[in-house]
Formats: sequence, structure tokens, C-alpha cells
Amino acid sequence: MRYSEAVATAPPGCDSFQAGDICRLSATTLALLFRAGAAAPPLGDVALALGVEPRILSVLGPASAADLKRLAEAPAPEPEREAARKRLVRGLFWFLVYELAPERWDALAAVEPVHPDLLARLPCDGARVLEIAAGSGRLTVAMAPRARLLVAIEPVAGLRQLLAPRLPAQSWAVAGVAERLPVRDGWADLVTACASLGPDPPLGGEAVLAEIERCCRPGGEVALVEPESPHWFEARGYERVDFGALPAPDCDPAVEAFFGRRTPPHQLLRKRI
Repeated sequence: MRYSEAVATAPPGCDSFQAGDICRLSATTLALLFRAGAAAPPLGDVALALGVEPRILSVLGPASAADLKRLAEAPAPEPEREAARKRLVRGLFWFLVYELAPERWDALAAVEPVHPDLLARLPCDGARVLEIAAGSGRLTVAMAPRARLLVAIEPVAGLRQLLAPRLPAQSWAVAGVAERLPVRDGWADLVTACASLGPDPPLGGEAVLAEIERCCRPGGEVALVEPESPHWFEARGYERVDFGALPAPDCDPAVEAFFGRRTPPHQLLRKRI
């Protein structure tokens, strides 16, 4: 998702974080977030909100680091700085949740179950399955009993800790990022992901899509559940299957207050490799 879109659509729970919390994110996440691109926070917002923050400087290239230092030197009134802090938190809200409040993400996933007909369509019976950005296992736990082998890639340690005890034998939760998957070419019969990929880096784009397809064997399938901007995937040879939105189950009021009312995943984008 583009930074501007993330700012505009951030749920109410963004008020639970401060701009300084961004500096608590892992080096891996910071390096992804501050890579140049539409999803990256503008250095102007970073300079206004955080100044010259060493952890962020450490993941920037020399030119970007110099730009950040230069921008941070410019005087700005406090209301302008406060507005930038709020934008930065809103723009990076989901990454703050994943790393700093994984139990909240787990609670949300529990009330956003994947459409059962979509689950039944996934060709994971007896298959070698690779899941990208598995989170705490919303999709994983449904596929694992059906799969012959399953590898769930999840970069956030807190989410992996929630996921690992939920997996049966012959299933593993592994650290990794979508741009550099620790899997050999053509290993998987099925590569899948749930509500985590789109057209913009770091969780999407051409490089990520190529890496995902690299891991799928010829004749296998890439099946993406509820990705952002489905039309982007359709333009790249993916077939969209919409199973129809189901009403969200009764939601814990605290979950709804934090994330807002949401619709469980019901669209599948699939491609035979």
C-alpha cells in the first residue's frame, strides 16, 4: 500500500502508538520500510517527526541519509511537527501492530476468517505448500492438516511465536521476507498468502511477485487470498474468483474499536505456473 493511502485509511488504533515507537521496529522491517518507493515514508515527514534518528539513518543509503540530515536542520513550528508524527504513525500503523502488538493482530485475524468455500478451493491436499507473510496463522492452520509439507514464512518474531505452537508435524514457521524467500526454485506445489500482498513494495510489486512465482513448480499454482488491488494481479495473468462477502462474526468490541469494522477475506487471485 502506498504511504499516502495508508495515512488516509489507518484505523482508530493508530492513536495507541507514538512516532517514537517506529524506532523500536526491527532492523529488517526498517530496512524494508525505508527503501525508496511509493510505500516508503517521505524523508520530510521523518525529519519533522523524528529528526536525525540513528536507527533510521543506519538503514538509509548515503544520499538519503544526507537528505534526512539536511531536512532535519530546517526549523519548523511544533504543530507542523506534530502533524508529521501523526502521519508517520498512520502510514506505518500495520507494521507497528505486527511487531509491537502482535496479540492485537491475532485477535483481528480470529474475527476475520477466510471464506470456507475459498479455503476448500485451495489445492493443498497432499501438496508442498509455501505461505508468505503467514502472520499468526489465520490461513496456515486451515491448510496445514491437508498439506504434505508446509513452510510458513513470517518475518515478525512475535507473530512466529504465536504461529509455531499451532502447527502440526511436517509444518514449520520460518523467518524470511517476501523479496528473498529461503526456498529453492520450484519447491512448492502451492504458493499462497492471505491479505498481505499488493502492487507496492515492501509487501508486493514486481520483484516480490517474481520471487513468489520462482518458488512454485511448473504446473503448480500461486493462489493469493484478498491481495490489495486485485486488478494489478489480473493484468499479470491471475484469475480472480470472488466467493462473496460473508458477514463478519460477532466481534469483540475492543477489537472493533481498535481496527474498525472489517470484512473477512473472500477473493482469490490464482495463476497456474
